Amino acid sequence: MTTQEKTDRLHQKIYDFLLYIYPLLSKYPKFEKFSLQAATRNAILEMLQEVVKWDKTATKSHLYAADVALQQSKELLRLANDLKYGAMNARHYGTSGHKLKEIGVMLGEIIEEVKTKK
Repeated sequence: MTTQEKTDRLHQKIYDFLLYIYPLLSKYPKFEKFSLQAATRNAILEMLQEVVKWDKTATKSHLYAADVALQQSKELLRLANDLKYGAMNARHYGTSGHKLKEIGVMLGEIIEEVKTKK
């Protein structure tokens, strides 16, 4: 599989995750609307944006920025789970974690491929 095909699959996987997580984020407590909810949404959107930028520019820093956004997403979802928000119960947290792990593996493969192509 080419790097372009991997990038396309990664892009779609992140987009699918957004479709999964958006309804859950909307169920966070109202007082979290402009803090945890927005931060989580923005981190995931940033991850997607950085992959798009990588696809257009082939600048490695965008892959690393996407990786940072991925880690932020994981931590923010973990926080929502630890705070016992109903929208991020054990089942949703487990599914989210699994989906983010898949994204991380795909992103890691692209990063390794790019690093070895020097």
